[in-house]
Amino acid sequence: MEGALGRDIVHRSTHVLLGLLVLQAGACRPEVDVAAATQALLATDRAWATLAAADGPIDSVVAYWTSDARVILTGQPVVVGTEAIRQMIAGTRSIPGFHIAWTPDSAVVSPSGEFGYTYGTNWITAPDSSGSLRTTEGRYITVWRKEPDGQWRCVIDISNEGPASGGPPVVP
Repeated sequence: MEGALGRDIVHRSTHVLLGLLVLQAGACRPEVDVAAATQALLATDRAWATLAAADGPIDSVVAYWTSDARVILTGQPVVVGTEAIRQMIAGTRSIPGFHIAWTPDSAVVSPSGEFGYTYGTNWITAPDSSGSLRTTEGRYITVWRKEPDGQWRCVIDISNEGPASGGPPVVP
């Protein structure tokens, strides 16, 4: 009986120890270099801006959004998902004189390196009601998620018209 009892205690102790090791391993995440991740996120937003301003291939532009992304523009319905975003981009490309450009001012990345956001200034040129091209300056914020393939992709894209640049943001 002692032999069986001893083996049972060792067996249970081994399971408890293995369970604790699994929990410990799950709690150990690789340390994230937030400064490097922030620079990578800014580089991603800049590359996207360059591609979009150059009227790059629609699928290449759309690839910067996640499949469940939401685009929120002033006075427009929310655009959700890859196909709706692809249609939005194709629609803007069919507008004579339409052009979009943006410049990220800054980025912030979470300590885990899984999420971040960029914000900056954008310029949209489109015909006004008289048909004359008009460029509107605005502001944007994009929320990004680090995908399993290691790429940053935009989850939420919010843009609105704003006053002309008058210096840095007001911080109370």
